[in-house]
Amino acid sequence: MRRLVAGWVALAIGWWPPAARAGSPEQRAAWTASPIALDLGGLDPLERDALARCGTGEAGLRATARSILARKLRGEAMPELDAIAAAQREAGEPHPWPRAWAVMGRELGPAVIAKLDSWLASGRDDARLRRCGVAVGAAADGRRALVVVAVDALADLAPLPVFVRTGQWLSVEATMRVEARGARVFAVGPGGAPRTLLASFDGRTLRARFAPDRPGEFAVQVIADLAGGPRPVLEATVFADVAPPTRDDPRPAPGEDSGGVAGCDDDRLARMVSAARASAGLPPLARDPRLDAIAREHAERMARARQLAHDVGDGDPFERLRAAGLDAEDVGENVAHAATLALAHRAIWASPSHRANVLRSDFDRLGVAVARDERGDAWVVETFAGGLR
Repeated sequence: MRRLVAGWVALAIGWWPPAARAGSPEQRAAWTASPIALDLGGLDPLERDALARCGTGEAGLRATARSILARKLRGEAMPELDAIAAAQREAGEPHPWPRAWAVMGRELGPAVIAKLDSWLASGRDDARLRRCGVAVGAAADGRRALVVVAVDALADLAPLPVFVRTGQWLSVEATMRVEARGARVFAVGPGGAPRTLLASFDGRTLRARFAPDRPGEFAVQVIADLAGGPRPVLEATVFADVAPPTRDDPRPAPGEDSGGVAGCDDDRLARMVSAARASAGLPPLARDPRLDAIAREHAERMARARQLAHDVGDGDPFERLRAAGLDAEDVGENVAHAATLALAHRAIWASPSHRANVLRSDFDRLGVAVARDERGDAWVVETFAGGLR
């Protein structure tokens, strides 16, 4: 069994623009990089207290928190996490999987900090690796709001330009902050399939180069092989000879509308995958009930544990196939967690490494499963195989 890329994606990671953003180059960071030190001198006392509880301050995350704060002060709901991730990219902050929390009231006293502590404790991030942004402001009616955005910073990115020329060579340099067995870089441009960049990795620093081959928007993603499996640790957007979007544009993924509302979640997801492949001129994959069963067990384990990983005490995808008496020449797996099935599919398509699995021409079999937790969130598993025996 030859191993291929597996990937996980949580809570609608993407690079779609949030509502009411101008999207002009003047309002977007010129570089994506981390860490970018936060100027603590401009924080008010509540912001200082919140940051002290959360973790190391990051300038890009503060800008993200301030963009959410503006929405809260206008009386709008918290944005979806794809919009929060988009605000990060706009601020030049590259870490995936943001978590955001907000509170609003006439008085924001010690009880608010206690609630923040509870929210921080509810996450699975490592406090030693956590980076944060905080923002406080007042609404027209006199109420105050506090917004906190946190990420698990598993790697840092050397400055990568956002606005470039077609054909310009760009250097991607990532430094791991956790132990990684390997790392690689994916890039995907407008209308193309994801590609893996030629890279070097010395156990701590990953280096790669690429040149946008056409005008348009390019997504760059760094994947690290961690104890729980391959995981996105950095993401960036590059615009080659084009301006960023100038209006709210949710960009449904190819195949998203094919899911519809009819049928069970598993069948809807399988239709989305087939339609996404068709959009790239690829034939559908054959549903395999054996792969469905393997995917089902893993999806239910993730939902019960509320843990997104390729190994939730049941082995990695390759071990799970072997345990079921199966072998294959090529294996891949995508796992995702989102509030809805459509958002999970959209997040998978937005991630270059996950899209690569969906579009692999050497896969011919597919198993899918969607498990729902007590909140109704979708925990998705897509298991791909080629040469299954």
